[in-house]
Amino acid sequence: MQRNSNSYTFTFALIVCVVCSLLLSLVSEGLKSKKDLNVVLDIQKNILKAVNLREPLNAKASAQVVKKTYSEKIKEMVIDGNGEVVEGKLPADLKEDDKLYPLYVYRENDQVLAYCFPVNGKGLWSTLYGYFALEPDAKTVRGITFYKHGETPGLGAEIEKDWFLNNFKGKNIWDEETRKLVPTAVVKGKVSDVVSKDKQQYYVDGISGATMTSKGVTALIDQWLNVYEAFFKKIRK
Repeated sequence: MQRNSNSYTFTFALIVCVVCSLLLSLVSEGLKSKKDLNVVLDIQKNILKAVNLREPLNAKASAQVVKKTYSEKIKEMVIDGNGEVVEGKLPADLKEDDKLYPLYVYRENDQVLAYCFPVNGKGLWSTLYGYFALEPDAKTVRGITFYKHGETPGLGAEIEKDWFLNNFKGKNIWDEETRKLVPTAVVKGKVSDVVSKDKQQYYVDGISGATMTSKGVTALIDQWLNVYEAFFKKIRK
């Protein structure tokens, strides 16, 4: 086969493509387990952050420390649509079409300090994924995190910043007078400027220039609090 012939060029290019594809496949497969481990680790970090540990993890905590803290302080559970605990099931066992829901319970010395569950919903450009935690009274917000989204940097992406997340801590999701759920909502602007003082406990400040993302956060909190309400109703009783 002549080196300057079309068939030689085609064959050479084909061999290079096959070899490169094979190498990429091998590298991808080799890194898959590490990638999966990092995903699990990131989820555990966010759950630990949402439940607001008494002794927060260092931002640079090693994987071993994160896993150890998680295994010691978080109990994984699964509940059904009626708020009943499903024995023998763990969050990792659930499939997309299951009508079952994961729940994470933060304990210290056998005392329940928080209940945490995943939340997700549409923002402006992407689906927002995070975790929402309540105090043991099932009425007060303990924390919230967002670990995955594609919102605009400097605008909607502010939902993952501490200044925004800290606004939720201590807010109420339950009205004692009406005995009804009042999911925490994000307002446009500052709560102190647009909400009467007696209702401010149910709202948090919005993000300037990110109205649609803020509405998305409000909607997903409303949606998932209602999903888990059957369980929390039992806790309040």
